[in-house]
Amino acid sequence: MKKILFLVLPIIFLVACNSAPTNAPSTPSAQTAPAISADAATPLPKQKTDASPQPKPKDNPAPNQTLAAPQGGPYTHHIESATSSDGLNWSRDNRVLIEHASVPTVIVTPAGNVRLYYVDANNRPENVNCAESSDGGKSFQVLNCAITNLTSQKAVDPSIVLLSDGRYRLYYYAATGNTDTHESHFIRSAISADGIRFTEEGTVFTYNGLVDPDVFWTGKQWLMYVFSLTDHATVIAKSDDGLKFEYVGPLGLKDWGTVAPIKLEDGRFRVYAFNQRTQIAFNSFISSDAINWTQESGDRLTAQAGTQITDPFVVRLRDGTWKMFYKVDPNPKR
Repeated sequence: MKKILFLVLPIIFLVACNSAPTNAPSTPSAQTAPAISADAATPLPKQKTDASPQPKPKDNPAPNQTLAAPQGGPYTHHIESATSSDGLNWSRDNRVLIEHASVPTVIVTPAGNVRLYYVDANNRPENVNCAESSDGGKSFQVLNCAITNLTSQKAVDPSIVLLSDGRYRLYYYAATGNTDTHESHFIRSAISADGIRFTEEGTVFTYNGLVDPDVFWTGKQWLMYVFSLTDHATVIAKSDDGLKFEYVGPLGLKDWGTVAPIKLEDGRFRVYAFNQRTQIAFNSFISSDAINWTQESGDRLTAQAGTQITDPFVVRLRDGTWKMFYKVDPNPKR
C-alpha cells in the first residue's frame, strides 16, 4: 500500500507542473520590450503582423510651423519715399520704410505726424495696417490698426480721409477669397476717433471688379477713383455724405494708375500716376475740377533698374515739403 502511494504522488506532481497557466511569468529574453510613448503612460499600439506596406503619414505642417513665404504679391513689395520742394522735381530718399507692405495711402495728422496706411502682408491673410512718423517720414512705428465688426475676410487697398469733426474715415476693398474676380466687389468704410481703432460702417459703393479705391473731398463733394478689373479702367463715383457713392463714369486716363489728387494753393488739383503697362516712372496731371486732366511734361520719378514702382501718394508737410510714398516691387520678373 505504501509503494502504491509513493508511485501516485510523483505522477500527480508531474501532471500539475504540465498543466500550469500559459500566462505565467517567464524569464526575460534578450528581445527589446515594446516602446512606450514619451507623452503618455499607455503603450504604443501594436503593429500589424501582415507584410503589406503601410500608408505613409500625410505631410501636414506641425502646429506653429512657419509657412513658406509667398513668391509674389504684397509680401514681396515694400514702401519707399521721395522728397520735393515744388511737387515737380523729386529726389529718392533711398530708404525702405516698411517691408512686406503695399498700396500706401498717407495723411498728415492734426499733430503734424505722417500717418501711413497700407496693405500689411506680414500676416495671412493680408489686411490693412498703419504706421506713424514723427520725424517727417524718415522712420515709422507700426500702430497695429484694427477694424471691429469687419464683415469680410480682408480689408485691403486702404484710403484714409480726415473729417471736419476730427474723426478718421477709412475706405477699403472688402474682399473674401480671390481678390481678382470680375464679379461685384464692395468698397466699405470704417470710422475712428483716433485713426487706429476703427468700426465698420457698411458698404459705400458696389461695382464689378473694384480694387484700389481713393476717396477725397473736392470742396463741393466726395469723389472716389477706383479701378475696375472688369472695365480695365479707373472709374469715378461721387457722394454728398461720403457714405453712399453713385457711379459717374470712367476717368479719362487710359492705362494710368492713379491715387487721390492733392489740392494746390491756386485751387487746381494735381494727381500723380504710373503707367500701368511699364510701371517704371511716375508722371503728373493737372485739373481744375478733378474730372478732366491734362498731363504735365516730364517724369516726376523713375524706377531704379530692374524694379517697378506704383501707387505714388503725395502729401505736404507743415514746413511746405512735399513727400511721396510709393510701392516698390524689387524683383518683378521673379
